[in-house]
Amino acid sequence: MISLGIDTSTFKTSVGLVEDDREIASYELSANMYNSEEVVNMISEIFSKINFSIKDIDLISVGIGPGSFTGTRIAVTIARTLSQTLNKEIVGVSSLKAVAMTYEGSEFIVPLIDAKRNRAYFGIYKNSDVIRTVKDDRLMDIDEIANELSGKAVVILGAGAEFFYDKLKDKMNLKMPKERLIRGANVARLGIIEYRERGSDNLFDVLPNYINLSQAEENFKKLKQI
Repeated sequence: MISLGIDTSTFKTSVGLVEDDREIASYELSANMYNSEEVVNMISEIFSKINFSIKDIDLISVGIGPGSFTGTRIAVTIARTLSQTLNKEIVGVSSLKAVAMTYEGSEFIVPLIDAKRNRAYFGIYKNSDVIRTVKDDRLMDIDEIANELSGKAVVILGAGAEFFYDKLKDKMNLKMPKERLIRGANVARLGIIEYRERGSDNLFDVLPNYINLSQAEENFKKLKQI
């Protein structure tokens, strides 16, 4: 199965292509603004350098956030347009879960995105043999996140990892790898994993995951001990 991955949930625009578990291409570009034309150009550049046509793909995998509202809308819109135009299957995946695939180990993996006002979008994952969700993506005050993970062996990843490192380091056994940002190839890989688990999504059900504060508060009430 050939999967095209697209993510614009942060200022790192990511496009990747995989065939089953084999990485064909992964293209990441840091920018100061979100630009749909830039994403389309990145996709075109990938296919200009390989022996595949975009018509050869089987699946479009798109990061649906959480993250930038504007950025995530761009990726979702492009992915839905390609799916409809090319008549290809589509799967929306967690952008944070795709980030978590950057690291393999026994620790709790916590991707972070700065949500301003001392808050972060985050999820908790494990990735030893297979990527597994421990706690679903949510929005929470960083001090509450620190308390939630207190005393545990934790790896932080994502665009917010460096920003929040000092607020977390004294509460847990903390590691922050050098390679910690989202990769387009991992978005594409995660799409294949989720497609094989649950099938494709309905085109019109693929929407940005806007986690608002009321949802976060409700999630916090339901948190269980890890």
